[in-house]
Amino acid sequence: MKQNIKNYILGFGIIALILISIIGIRFYNDIYIWYLGDVDALYAQAEKCYKEHNYEEARTLFTKLAGIDSASHCQHMAGDMYFQGQGGSQDYKKALKFFLKSAESGNADAQNNLGYMYAYGIGVETDYGKAKDFLQSAALQGHSTAQVGLGSLYRHGWGVERSYKEAYNLYRKAAAHNNTDAMNNLGYMHTFGHGTYTSSKDALYYIQKAAALNNPIAQFNLAIFHIEGHGLPKDFEKGAEWLSKAAEQGLSSAQFNLGLMYLFGKGVEKDSLQAMKCFQQAVAQGHQLATEFLLKLEEEILVEDNDSIFDLKFIVK
Repeated sequence: MKQNIKNYILGFGIIALILISIIGIRFYNDIYIWYLGDVDALYAQAEKCYKEHNYEEARTLFTKLAGIDSASHCQHMAGDMYFQGQGGSQDYKKALKFFLKSAESGNADAQNNLGYMYAYGIGVETDYGKAKDFLQSAALQGHSTAQVGLGSLYRHGWGVERSYKEAYNLYRKAAAHNNTDAMNNLGYMHTFGHGTYTSSKDALYYIQKAAALNNPIAQFNLAIFHIEGHGLPKDFEKGAEWLSKAAEQGLSSAQFNLGLMYLFGKGVEKDSLQAMKCFQQAVAQGHQLATEFLLKLEEEILVEDNDSIFDLKFIVK
């Protein structure tokens, strides 16, 4: 009899635990929101901290808020801060977890970031199929950066059949949303006739528009057009001006080539010290040719004036 009572109690206990677990799972989100307290105030504080560059506190708050099922923006923000290492160490594993959670709710920013991670194997194994799926989901929502990314998959033929025409069309959609990378890429497509007609005039139109909107890659490419005379008269001075703008934004290729301009006095006054400074900036970012020229300057090895030493390769995203 006593054994039967014990068995009944044990049975009821197990049933009770199962019911509590089911209720906990069913109402977890509501319980978690209740636990956090004033969610709106927490969100406002997180946004405030982020805008004020108090990244450590912002990351803590966004991470807490990311536990809410419907908080896709907070999940994306937490993921982005872990991805960039803002407010703490860089952690691609946590970034991936938050991006995936956010993407499930249809957040285009998170989908775009996942596409980027899978396309370039950042924190994950390269998987062009997944990259395409995520980028396409975001692109269909009008996300211009995702449209550029998806266009580049088609341009390279990564995970899809190569199609310059499809790439060109996607870049045009993104450019219509004022995406300067897309404008620069359209300039590239018109320069080489990929997916469209070859036209220096149209190439210049898009590149100049992107450069005027302060895109450093477009500024570098516009410098190439001036220095080499593509659709424009050769003009080293104009080339140096655009290289300076791109170099100020940290583009290593611009820093290196600007250093050459100063080294040989092309478009600027000859200035070995300024050349060395430009090379040092590029070296800090791992630019190999800049490393070689900096060593030559430091060891006072003669470098001949020769236009062919310029590293002027059209940059496209």
